[in-house]
Amino acid sequence: MKARGRALNIFSMSALDLFASALGAFILLAVIALPFFANTAQLDDASLLGQITQAREELAQAQAELEEAAKANFMVVIMSWSTADDVDLHVIDPAGREFSHRQEEYPGSEAKFEEDVTNGPGNELWLHPKVTPGEYVVEYVYYTDRNPSGPVRVRGTVLHRDGRIALPEVTLRSASPRDRQRAAVLRVAAEDGRVQVAG
Repeated sequence: MKARGRALNIFSMSALDLFASALGAFILLAVIALPFFANTAQLDDASLLGQITQAREELAQAQAELEEAAKANFMVVIMSWSTADDVDLHVIDPAGREFSHRQEEYPGSEAKFEEDVTNGPGNELWLHPKVTPGEYVVEYVYYTDRNPSGPVRVRGTVLHRDGRIALPEVTLRSASPRDRQRAAVLRVAAEDGRVQVAG
């Protein structure tokens, strides 16, 4: 009698039973877990919607802050000259405070005298980040004569929220006695914050 072959058959009944049982268990677990996957997707959508809403609110707040900053009126006065002399910028605000190299800032005011140049050619600078309504007097002083060729011609510019204003050129003639001349009176309107040279 011939001996029966003992070849291993992976598709025997026991292997198929095991495979079918595993597949059934997987399908059963998938069916049970399916509602939870849908809820997770909804939570992700809700979370994403919340993040988008928060980002929109932050953007609207930043835009409002920028618009408010744009409404804030600032003023910068720049004086320049092209000789070796020492010329000084003086700005007197509506409260009578005189800003210059001697007194660069005052308590209670955000304005500041920013730059003093003692050997020309140079520029001097005064700025106010939140300028208040009223009249501002701009004056130039011939402080030290280092220019043998004579008088000093001084230019000025005012930068403000709405643009720039070129101030009339002033000629300073003597450092001894010190020639002090008014370059302009700047008026900041209370209604709209507009900066103009007073007539």
